[in-house]
Amino acid sequence: MSQTNRPWNRRLQTTRDGSPTLEVVEWGVCYHSVHGALTESMHVFIERGLDAWLKDDKEGLHGRPLRVLEVGFGTGLNAALAWRWAESRGVELAYVGLEPYPLSHEEAEAWASTELPDDVTEKVLALHGAEGGRLRLGAFSAQVVPSTLQAWDEEGGLFDVCFFDAFAPAQQPEMWSVEVFQSVLARMHPDGLLSTYCAKGQVRRNLEAAGWKVERHPGPPGKREMLVARNVPVSRWNVRCYALVLNPARTHVLLARERFPDGSVGYKFPGGGVEEGEFLVDTLWRECAEELGTTEGLDWLGHAYTNDFFVRSAFSDDEQILSVYHWMQADHEGIAWWDEKPEGVASEEPLLEMNWEAIATLKPESLRFPIDRHVASRLSDWLDAIR
Repeated sequence: MSQTNRPWNRRLQTTRDGSPTLEVVEWGVCYHSVHGALTESMHVFIERGLDAWLKDDKEGLHGRPLRVLEVGFGTGLNAALAWRWAESRGVELAYVGLEPYPLSHEEAEAWASTELPDDVTEKVLALHGAEGGRLRLGAFSAQVVPSTLQAWDEEGGLFDVCFFDAFAPAQQPEMWSVEVFQSVLARMHPDGLLSTYCAKGQVRRNLEAAGWKVERHPGPPGKREMLVARNVPVSRWNVRCYALVLNPARTHVLLARERFPDGSVGYKFPGGGVEEGEFLVDTLWRECAEELGTTEGLDWLGHAYTNDFFVRSAFSDDEQILSVYHWMQADHEGIAWWDEKPEGVASEEPLLEMNWEAIATLKPESLRFPIDRHVASRLSDWLDAIR
């Protein structure tokens, strides 16, 4: 494998489970968890990656190899463990690893000859020593490409599992963007799975914005959580219409607290789904009548916002949400209530309450749905435009 000039230096370190890692001297960060390189790789990429995919796969491989893409080949530990995993389960596996800054032959030997299991050491050295970065032994094949994901344009078919093992967002923010996750998603089979050690909120939001269905899982030692994302294709649209109801002084906005289909309770803006053949504004007035019990004293001020980013339904994996928000003006504050239910609310609603919330102190994270949270974060700015 040819080596690309790297912009930093590396040195050998030992992690808490005795397995080795490499530290990037200039950054003060390691290729693996200091709590245990081997332990982390097994937990994040084998158990929550390959094991999870094999358990959940309903269709089977139909005679083709399981295809794994790794963004961040690094030391080759994850690839070697995937190789060992495939052998132990009798699975044909085709691996592709992307690494713009490969280890030198000396670095690979020094790293692999420490406290790794013998069979893992052999596999790591075989991967680093593969002529032209290509290797095939039995049912396992590998290609290690000295390239970034952004520069890689080879067409080789779709992948089933992605090990996303780039350096952390603090060191490589460009690797954790919506665009990068969209690029990976486009290379995945339906029901394909991405596993990563990182569980930062912005990373999760970027994965979701790129079209992934994201789950939090317990992390390896030293990390409370990690992320697993799945390629769940969307086949239906769910169009919603919501009211941003302002009080007479335009200092407060109306929020609903209700019980959702999954039994949870949370906050949202008043509104709901568009029915077949219904105009959006008609939906707005119908939902206000149903949820507020009356539309008396309300005026429609116009369109406020339609979400311009991908959001999957919280209650149906194959639905994409399109939410349209409208400004409404109330001439009195009596449409809000708390801990009571007006006659206009359907009796089958187990919980539906309304209250005025001050726009200046409204916390976006208090709302249940991501589009509502985005709207709440922008209310003050948008309100200035209609005053």
